[in-house]
Amino acid sequence: MVSWKGIYFILTLFWGSFFGSIFMLGPFLPLMFVNPSWYRWINNRLVATWLTLPVALLETIFGVKVIITGDAFVPGERSVIIMNHRTRMDWMFLWNCLMRYSYLRLEKICLKASLKSVPGFGWAMQAAAYIFIHRKWKDDKSHFEDMIGYFCDIREPLQLLIFPEGTDLTENSKARSNDFAEKNGLQKYEYVLHPRTTGFTFVVDRLREAKVCRRGKHTCLQWLSFPAQKVLHLTTRSRSHLFFPLVRWLTRRSCQSTCKACINTTCRVIRPL
Repeated sequence: MVSWKGIYFILTLFWGSFFGSIFMLGPFLPLMFVNPSWYRWINNRLVATWLTLPVALLETIFGVKVIITGDAFVPGERSVIIMNHRTRMDWMFLWNCLMRYSYLRLEKICLKASLKSVPGFGWAMQAAAYIFIHRKWKDDKSHFEDMIGYFCDIREPLQLLIFPEGTDLTENSKARSNDFAEKNGLQKYEYVLHPRTTGFTFVVDRLREAKVCRRGKHTCLQWLSFPAQKVLHLTTRSRSHLFFPLVRWLTRRSCQSTCKACINTTCRVIRPL
């Protein structure tokens, strides 16, 4: 049975992003060509203001309460946030965390390219400088270089959310992950997928090398484990409490070993519903 809360949630976000893209973000587009730094400074704060809307809806309409355990966010820290991808909407719950423990205006998300053409949502995400990828490294490498270079040129701190698994957890994606594990003699996972490490490694290495972009002495990796298989539905089923185990690493170790450690950590903290 479809819930009126779910319909209200989707429609509010759609129309909010649609008109927000036109009337909040649109008037500042010419500034992008005049002064990119000022444009990004204003745009990030407008987007962060809008992001309080889904946070408020999740907590008031659905009664969602997000609880972080483990390490703490460091507000304003330049970091790569890596997160397992249990559902198609799990990235949305990260906004509840960042609003309280960091800055919404610094977060950028790595998403599949098809989403940028969605009216309203896609326009807003493009204006927010989210990174859209085709999941083909020969096409994505130059785009990653351009986007990281852009953030370094305007000296903007970056907290980039990446899903190393590349897609959400479904029966089909799990089967493909298990096939990959079998062909390469790797362990099969029950609640996570084998990560794609090429893009992840490239991003972390580029951020470490881009000294002009640094506001600290390191790039921090923050691993958030999303525990729920199905959290938000258009039906009446939803979970009121979400626990995010957070683990932080300074990137002094190799990216490959860090990514492996993240997966091992996730396998320990995730439990079946």
